[in-house]
Amino acid sequence: MSNQYDIAVVGGGLVGSSLAIALARSLSASYQIALIDSQPLAEINLNAHQHDGRSIALALSSKKMFDALGLWESLQPYATAIKNIHISDQGRFGATRLDSKRYEVESFGYLVPADYLIHSLNNSVDVLKNVTRLQPYEVSSVDNLPDHVALNKQSNNAVKANLLIAADGANSFIRKALNIDIEEKQYQQSAIVGSVECEQHHNNTAFERFTQEGPLALLPKQENHCGFIWMNPTDSAKVNLALDDQAFKDKLQSAFGFRLGHFKNISKRFSYPLALLVSQQRVQQRVVFIGNAAQTLHPIAGQGLNLALRDIAELVELLAENNLNEVDTQLLQYAEKRQPDIEKTIRFTDRLNFLFNADYPVLAQSRGLGLAMLGAIPILEERIVKQNLGEAGSNASLLRGKAVNL
Repeated sequence: MSNQYDIAVVGGGLVGSSLAIALARSLSASYQIALIDSQPLAEINLNAHQHDGRSIALALSSKKMFDALGLWESLQPYATAIKNIHISDQGRFGATRLDSKRYEVESFGYLVPADYLIHSLNNSVDVLKNVTRLQPYEVSSVDNLPDHVALNKQSNNAVKANLLIAADGANSFIRKALNIDIEEKQYQQSAIVGSVECEQHHNNTAFERFTQEGPLALLPKQENHCGFIWMNPTDSAKVNLALDDQAFKDKLQSAFGFRLGHFKNISKRFSYPLALLVSQQRVQQRVVFIGNAAQTLHPIAGQGLNLALRDIAELVELLAENNLNEVDTQLLQYAEKRQPDIEKTIRFTDRLNFLFNADYPVLAQSRGLGLAMLGAIPILEERIVKQNLGEAGSNASLLRGKAVNL
């Protein structure tokens, strides 16, 4: 087996797999792509089935991208449209209700269980003739040379590539190996995720509820089920996670209210800490960082994966238009073009989290008024809608549902 590739993608998760598919289906078939991950594929699939309690909110632009890549057909049976958004603040008047019909779109986005998304992406990668999986392959060091990048593994020949794309997560080994620093902000929060069965149907509504213990999102799933993500202060999250099912369900019910009637069955719950991490470099000689390796966001508005997919769409389109012999120039163009959307999305999630977690009395009292005014001021509502649709950040072909022309 050759150890020389045109493009090496490190990280076989949601972002890395989506990227490999987009590259393979958008660039010349002569390009050889390596998809590298330290975990065996069987282990990734098993973990997705047994341990992944997430539900992934895909913006409408992300759905269009998956459709253009031929992925949506396999995802559609498990996807639930988000046609309405309801935003409220516990204990205060005022709410905002957004309806996709008003914006003449099919939906604001779709909710897809993470395990189905992972399996669908993996199955799609496996049929690509110009993508080679190297799993497990644990990179021990990286040599960034003028004419190629070498990914070294102990006791094995190095994998060489003209371009390295690091999609290996918030704790990116590639970023650390290349001595790239990060800006870090610990939120002192953890997210509790799971799903709950409701007495009443959600009517394809996503609920964003700002509670005394932190923002709570209920997202529509199939039938009467909703996925939830509840951001708590770290100590509170530990206490809430340790509650038995009935006690946790009662607490979740108290925070959310009875808009969907009584909560019934609740799933196993998972928790993970929250932080804002931003790489101080998104590109280096023959290297580009993408997804959580480039920036890890607060999940308050479900922007992380959607931002990464916008990155992928722009990068793939740029590479399709040029030759890898001038890849460094292309990467600089990519970084410059993506910077405004990335910065705006980081500010959007960070400030939204601050607004609905701050304990300042004046700010707390004004939140309800702000929500009431939001629906009355079209330009403010429009900004939130565009952020959720993913339309404002990029006009790349894939995000409009069009395949990249070779």
